[in-house]
Amino acid sequence: MNTVFLDFRPRFWRLLLSSFLAFWVLLFAMQSLQWQEVNDPAQLRYATFMVDHGMAPYRDLIEMNMPGIYLTNLAVVHTLGDGNLAWRLFDLLLMALAAAAMISIAWPYDWFAGVFSAALFILFHGHDGAMQTGQRDLILAVMMLCAYAFLFHAVRTRAALPMVGFGLAAGIAMTFKPTPFPFTILLIVLTAIHLHKKNQQSTNRAWLLPTALALLGLLVPLAVVIGFLLSKHAVASFVTVLRISLPYYATLGRRSYGGLLLEISPSVWWFTLLIVPIVLWGPTTKFWNSHLRVPGAEAEFADENRNGYPYKDPWESRIIVMGVLFGIASYLAQGKGLPYHRYPMVAFLFLWGSLQLGSAIRSQGAVRKLGLVGLAYGLVLAPLYVREADHNKWSTTYINNLTEDLRQLGGNDLNGKVQCLATEAECATTLYRMQLTQATGLFYDYFIFGPENQQAIQLWRARFVQELNQNQPEVFVVHTGLYPHRDGYEKLVSWPLFANYLKDNYVPYADRRFPTTHSVDMAYRIYIRRDLEQKIASEKAPQWVANPGI
Repeated sequence: MNTVFLDFRPRFWRLLLSSFLAFWVLLFAMQSLQWQEVNDPAQLRYATFMVDHGMAPYRDLIEMNMPGIYLTNLAVVHTLGDGNLAWRLFDLLLMALAAAAMISIAWPYDWFAGVFSAALFILFHGHDGAMQTGQRDLILAVMMLCAYAFLFHAVRTRAALPMVGFGLAAGIAMTFKPTPFPFTILLIVLTAIHLHKKNQQSTNRAWLLPTALALLGLLVPLAVVIGFLLSKHAVASFVTVLRISLPYYATLGRRSYGGLLLEISPSVWWFTLLIVPIVLWGPTTKFWNSHLRVPGAEAEFADENRNGYPYKDPWESRIIVMGVLFGIASYLAQGKGLPYHRYPMVAFLFLWGSLQLGSAIRSQGAVRKLGLVGLAYGLVLAPLYVREADHNKWSTTYINNLTEDLRQLGGNDLNGKVQCLATEAECATTLYRMQLTQATGLFYDYFIFGPENQQAIQLWRARFVQELNQNQPEVFVVHTGLYPHRDGYEKLVSWPLFANYLKDNYVPYADRRFPTTHSVDMAYRIYIRRDLEQKIASEKAPQWVANPGI
């Protein structure tokens, strides 16, 4: 009787704690169903809206997001719909994929470690709020987790076919950011070496077919991207973006390594600090060599070939650590410290750290106590993350005010006659909600406001002027600067020719300023074309409250 109880207890506690974590995940999912599209997701949805209204990416739109974001938005719109709920469901689907991948990776060692890491990652993403739903690096992180799950399943079961899934998932990740490309190639090479070493006595070249299938899977998303670009007649324009626009964008807003480290969430730092002593002092090698699902199960699974799981091979340990290093490298390489840039790093860190906690809890002495502290910390984080998710609101005051201003200036009649000069998302979000297209294809204004000696600035200024000559906007909405000038409207001074054009042809209509949101100044100025001034004045007195001073 006593022995049965001791055998049941570990599973009982894991099921109980899994239920606890599942409750908070479900609560977050239900609460977040009401989230609206704001920030980057709404801005990127507007880019897709422009594409649906005849503007080809890269050829007509002056911006530098990779094709994956267009394909994703188009897929969501044409399957789930074009509302807030559709994008919310897509984000939750990403979370479900991440959870499935993490549990699959952790399953042979400790399924609860997979549940624990998945819950922490989902709720960490949730505590960032609606402004980070469906972000590019989030999709990238989830796809790389899926790639890992397929890779480990292929190696564990000695089956080649799952390598197609590995290549497919990693290839999809590459369509959002270039950073996974070298890492994916490295994983393919290391896997081929590993399979070769495991089958040195074989003459069948066991590594060849899995490698070929991985490359085949990798080519599928890339072929889809090429087909998409060809259909939009935008291949040459996309190459220009890769060659000129992306390198320039990479130089903007970069922070020191110290500043980047400070932008990492304190909760992630504390989790890491709890894991480090476990790794240094704990039985890490023992864990990866022999630790299985349930204490005492070593005898049942002693044979390394049983069920195809290489329990005595530390290769998986090293590959997961490489995932953490990839996430760190991706975060540092982008250099801006934006919240969503953390996702690949945090996903693999939570997975790796949860497996280490599982090892520590099954050990003895101080290491076991550290493991229990880490477990308790994660259980405390779950409700705290949910609370932050519920309170981390993105103000829509800017959007509401700009919507009212644009309605006063004509509303639907401004379709194709209004132009945002902004990097932040609020202006594009407003136009998206009002279903208004812009007068030109300029999407991010840091491609026209910057150093004149930059090739990207010269290229896109010339394009912007050409489009202005073809379709002069009736209304300009100028947002305060972000890149490269963060001080108010100083960006206008960086292009005297345009500043004079604005002064000679437009008059100020409104100047709005709102409380700073997430360390970003929230303000805009509206300029209307001079030939419309008398018409507007007869309908409504101008609302200008300050000298524009350009």
